[in-house]
Amino acid sequence: MRILLTNDDGIDAPGLAAMYEAIAAMGDVQVVAPAKVQSATSHAITFHRPIHVKEKTVDLPGGGSFTGMAVDGRPADCVKLALDHLTPGPVDLVISGMNAGANVGINVIYSGTVAAAREAAFIGVPAIAVSLHLGDRTAIRWSLAAAHARRAIDRVLLGPFQRHALININVPILDHRDEPRGMKVARISTSSMVTEYEIEPQGDDTHTYQVCNGMTFREVADDTDARALLDGYLTLTPLHFDLTDTEQLAAWRGFVGPG
Repeated sequence: MRILLTNDDGIDAPGLAAMYEAIAAMGDVQVVAPAKVQSATSHAITFHRPIHVKEKTVDLPGGGSFTGMAVDGRPADCVKLALDHLTPGPVDLVISGMNAGANVGINVIYSGTVAAAREAAFIGVPAIAVSLHLGDRTAIRWSLAAAHARRAIDRVLLGPFQRHALININVPILDHRDEPRGMKVARISTSSMVTEYEIEPQGDDTHTYQVCNGMTFREVADDTDARALLDGYLTLTPLHFDLTDTEQLAAWRGFVGPG
């Protein structure tokens, strides 16, 4: 199997290295990732300037290294370039992550991690986005989390996983436990998020606003990915990218007329 590994935290991110180690035995793993952090860039792509690509070797925490391509662009750019130009031969699977921070609920709209996987699904290559919910950032157990993600990926590959498929996986906080409470298949939470800012006056009638880290939803329904993750479960959610509100089509056709 030929696998493309990418992310939005950058090619030097510890989550990418841990994910590489966890999936290396699955086949031929090619790494094409942003040269620097591109978190929360969603599905942006680069149009108005050249994109620079450079080979880079990254050391692995367990010893050894990998050599990948560092792209001076967005996560979606990485996948587009990789699938069209940078990988030798066809790619069977794209894995994006492991992200430093959960991507559940509305977060998947902002996420560069999910966007990279979604770009692959656009093109017709099945893809999996993997993220880790963080607690104490000084105690992140990357290798353990990647091992849990690998087991989840193995299960996905045995399931109804087809061309254009997009699966979103989140690993719960593992600061004080070795195992998630289990795995839950859950729908995306549609609750809006509470965004907190640090506000600092500048003395000239202007202020700066800095988003605070955190993941707080206004509501957390019991059957959602957010609830399952907060309860300590590894979550799996199939996503799609057809933005049509099919329930409203008939209503609007009736209102507008046959044309």
